[in-house]
Amino acid sequence: MNLKDYPRKTYSINQFTQPPCYELEGESFFFVMDDGYDYELSITGKDALTWNKAGESPKKEIFQCLKADDTTYMLRFEISGSDPRAGVTFVIDLEQRLVTMLTCRTGLNPKFPLLVYSHYDFGAIRSDGEALPFARHGFTSDLIGTTVEWHWRSGMWTQHAYYCANYYRIALPQNSLARQSLSSPVNNTPSSDEPAVYIKIKENMYFFVLTEVHSERIDGETNKFRSNNMAFLQNYDRMYHVGRTFGTNMAEGRPIPTNILFGAFGNPVELDPAFLNAPNPYVV
Repeated sequence: MNLKDYPRKTYSINQFTQPPCYELEGESFFFVMDDGYDYELSITGKDALTWNKAGESPKKEIFQCLKADDTTYMLRFEISGSDPRAGVTFVIDLEQRLVTMLTCRTGLNPKFPLLVYSHYDFGAIRSDGEALPFARHGFTSDLIGTTVEWHWRSGMWTQHAYYCANYYRIALPQNSLARQSLSSPVNNTPSSDEPAVYIKIKENMYFFVLTEVHSERIDGETNKFRSNNMAFLQNYDRMYHVGRTFGTNMAEGRPIPTNILFGAFGNPVELDPAFLNAPNPYVV
């Protein structure tokens, strides 16, 4: 048997996920945020933290953390007891003392209760004796025109086109296992275009976030994969990304909250101009 072809049946998009990062254990942060609400975050254990708005009582949560480079971390947790369901992701940039906060919620749309809604906030990390940085992570058009083939697991890859400032589209190659597992939501919609956000963290590092909105509105319960927010912290120097999901899957006819860490390595890819230049049917 060729071991390269060994069937890794238990893996999906998480085979190449990096090991959890425990380096922040014992650290405490004060995030000064542009929305006017500041936050305190204390890492009390390998997967435990307390956090709170400044002036409020700390709350305990279980978290997960991955690294995009030596000084940049993606830390996520779900807010326990939140109704509607809510999760928080921090991109913690120690090199520049900056932070980006992404808050995701479901249950806000009465017609489509599983749709994920996202809110972004930018800020700086306070350090005693040092001036607060004026610069911020920010929305960017840097990635427009970029096409990447991301490899998620043995035999599974997808091709992303970052073709405009607020959408992306995905191709599922014929010889990739992605065509088997993901083709239903892509084939049942007019196109694979979904809303996306592009945030520059630093040179050659971007926080790319997509939300599966159209597939949820069109497919609904006929699709195993419901509305999902996927956040990628992409390192183009090392050509890999780390990320997480916040969404819902159907299991035995019931919606199940989904929280998955993932990772992938990438390479440039040339895509068919007809695919790249096809109109987006969801915008006028």
